[in-house]
Amino acid sequence: MTTTTATPSATPAATPAIKPPVRRTPWRLAAAIVVPLLVLGAILAAVGANGDRILGGFGHNPPPADELQSESVRFLPNRIEIRVVNPQAAPITPALVTVDSAIVNSFDVEGGAREIEPRGSRTLVLPYHWIADDPYVISILSSSGVPTEITVPAAVPVQAIRSRGLGWGALVGVLVGFVPVALGLVWLPALRRLSAAALAGFLAFTAGLLGFLAVDATAAAFATQSGLIPAVGGAGVVVMGVVVSMVALALVGRALRSGAQVAAARTGSGALTGGTLALLVAIGIGLHNLGEGLAIGSSFATGEASLAIALIIGFMIHNLTEGVGIAAPIARGGSRLTPLRGLALAALAGLPAVLGIWGGRYVAGPLFTTLCFAIAAGAALQVIVEIFKSLRGGATTIGSPWVQGGFAAGVLVMWATGILAG
Repeated sequence: MTTTTATPSATPAATPAIKPPVRRTPWRLAAAIVVPLLVLGAILAAVGANGDRILGGFGHNPPPADELQSESVRFLPNRIEIRVVNPQAAPITPALVTVDSAIVNSFDVEGGAREIEPRGSRTLVLPYHWIADDPYVISILSSSGVPTEITVPAAVPVQAIRSRGLGWGALVGVLVGFVPVALGLVWLPALRRLSAAALAGFLAFTAGLLGFLAVDATAAAFATQSGLIPAVGGAGVVVMGVVVSMVALALVGRALRSGAQVAAARTGSGALTGGTLALLVAIGIGLHNLGEGLAIGSSFATGEASLAIALIIGFMIHNLTEGVGIAAPIARGGSRLTPLRGLALAALAGLPAVLGIWGGRYVAGPLFTTLCFAIAAGAALQVIVEIFKSLRGGATTIGSPWVQGGFAAGVLVMWATGILAG
């Protein structure tokens, strides 16, 4: 007789108790957000109110540097108008003005009072018989004896906006922007005959081209922001312009992706079609050509005619490769390009140079110019992102020699043609 022993059944492991989420009342949540901000604000206010005492605690309390910053110098009949900004934390009073070491006997300050409040701006009006095209060095001496020197390469008379000046600016803008880009698009039939790997290389060439433009525009933005007063936060303006531009162009690309006209032609990787990607490339190049136009227009405005002519010739050669950059995604995507659409893409990429020349000649200031260059840099960077999305979805990988060589070639070609503009 056999006896069976019952085996005890395995008991399941005890599951750890799950703590219920901590629920906070709305007023406690609001207090947790607001109170740290209020404390930080109070500390910042205390530091700002006791800045001199804090500096004194380190044993060094330097006097304020009574130096102004000039925004513009305008040469009008029998007078010179200088727009200056006080970037200091204390008021500044202009006491004496000299032009080429000659003392100006009397000068007026806009608003009557000579004292310029912190972060304020004034226009100094100097009665002076200047000579057109002559260089001048203007020195503004504050009441504490600190000079502000302004060098003018050539005295250019202020001209009212007239149809003749606008017409010449438009002609130069068309020659610099539209014509070279349109000529570059003419190479599209030749690009269509290339292999898939070679077309991927040309698309990477476009990315390299835009990468060079992004670095170039960023450098120009940081150069022009140095003319802004510290209160504006010049570096912050550059970063803000780049980020806002990238986000805005990303939203444009997303809207184009989801549009009915391109929804059926989307690739499985989420990349844009060739025609839509070419549109974004044209937008990015157009914003950069706006900055190029600003450089040409401001050169004419400051009397640097030889520099302006050199920029015109250099940018015309420079922009020929940009037309190839627009044609490359169309050729790779197999999109059809009608003559009308080709002209529209060339206009979108090239005609902003006209607006830049007008703005640089008549209205542009440091803040406007800095924002334009920063926006151009952000647009170029975002289009590079879209290009590499497109390359990732194709048969040719990003790490292939065609893609890497094409990117390097784009940078090198833009650098070589950019030398002619510099």
